[in-house]
Amino acid sequence: MTASVFALEKRLEVFAVTNQGASNIDMLQIERLVSYDSGSTWVNNWISNQTAIFSSSVAASITGDSLDTFVVGKRNDDHFWFARLEEYYEFKNTQWAPIGAGTFFGKPAICSYGNSITGWQGGTIHTSYDGVRVLVFGLGKDYKIWWASSVDGGHSWHMAWKSIDGDRVFTSSPAAACSADGKLVAVFSKEKDDRIWWAYSTNGASSWDGAWSPIGKGLFTSAPAAVCSADGKRIYVFGKGKDNRIWWAYATNGTQNWDMAWKPIGEGIFTSMPSANCSWDGKIIHVFGKGNDNRIWQARSNDFGDSWDISWRKINDKQFNNVNL
Repeated sequence: MTASVFALEKRLEVFAVTNQGASNIDMLQIERLVSYDSGSTWVNNWISNQTAIFSSSVAASITGDSLDTFVVGKRNDDHFWFARLEEYYEFKNTQWAPIGAGTFFGKPAICSYGNSITGWQGGTIHTSYDGVRVLVFGLGKDYKIWWASSVDGGHSWHMAWKSIDGDRVFTSSPAAACSADGKLVAVFSKEKDDRIWWAYSTNGASSWDGAWSPIGKGLFTSAPAAVCSADGKRIYVFGKGKDNRIWWAYATNGTQNWDMAWKPIGEGIFTSMPSANCSWDGKIIHVFGKGNDNRIWQARSNDFGDSWDISWRKINDKQFNNVNL
């Protein structure tokens, strides 16, 4: 139920949703909590964004220069709606807009690469998003994974929507990660056999290799989370196992093979899918999940996952009830 991004200068942001409706009605509002020291401490209060109501938790992605954050969520019409944060401290965003006509189950996944360019144009400051690519993925009503693509930071979508080929039947929302140059794009989802399967592209999603193949033999009860280093060589995948602990797998050589699949992180027990992010080199890894107490808990590794100096610790006392997406 969380999303998270790791910015430059150790800024870490976690997004969650609170239910504004009755317990059986999804009227979800986005909230955000920030750390400025890589998760060692957190500001006191969650900040809410009251510009839209969603029926899923949201996904978020940040550009390499940390200047632009993109957010996408599913609204009550089952379309995915997209916005860009335009004022950081007050958690303001551009106007929400739907991505095409596709309808979906669950929450979206998002990844992005490229940076905006700001300069003077006609006597005013102008920001161009040309070349900033945003990829969004979702579980379609046919239980296949569909995707959309923008090359101008989400101002328009030159493709929305197309399914990733294959005969797999998926039962969870997807996760996605891409390298800083956009050549590697990796997508993950839980199949009906409860294993995590993945598809990847090494040419910027022009085509998909190995769509689809399973990662190890682990069995899961949640959608996955995924993240990769800037060079695309280190890929980390996370999921909630049958024992309700968070398990992870990793690769250190890009798409060649998985070095380890699967191993639990600590002894924490969770009720939601995890979210994750990492530093540009993949050395610092952050993982988040909702515990049995309905609070958000964190794990952190500063050495590529060789050890976890935090596993697990709550980031705030706020409880997120009636939200198990």
